[in-house]
Amino acid sequence: MSSTTDHRWLMQYNIVNLVNQCRRLIRAEFDANLSLTDPELRHRLAHYAGRTRSQGMQRLYGEIRLALIELEGPDELVTPPAPLPVRFYRGQAVDNHEQQGPDSSASKHLKKTGKTLMYRGRVVAQN
Repeated sequence: MSSTTDHRWLMQYNIVNLVNQCRRLIRAEFDANLSLTDPELRHRLAHYAGRTRSQGMQRLYGEIRLALIELEGPDELVTPPAPLPVRFYRGQAVDNHEQQGPDSSASKHLKKTGKTLMYRGRVVAQN
């Protein structure tokens, strides 16, 4: 999106009104202050709208999206990254957040020894 388009969407009174309502709900639920001058405001609104449990917030964000589609046209297609496969240990799903990155010290140790030790659903390097 061009910077002209990003700037123009905040010039619409009805959109700014909806954004301010969303900002209040985000401040109440997540204790995060969003600024109207933030260049990443659209992305931050989308982030918090995806994480919220408030149906009112989700409804408001949906109205913002519809107003933006009317103003700017349909969004570009964005393909989300492929989700990591769900791992199971003893019948329970293991968090994918626990997986080590390629530059972590535990994975370096595992590459050296070639041994892995699973303890309570987590991969632990062997000494």
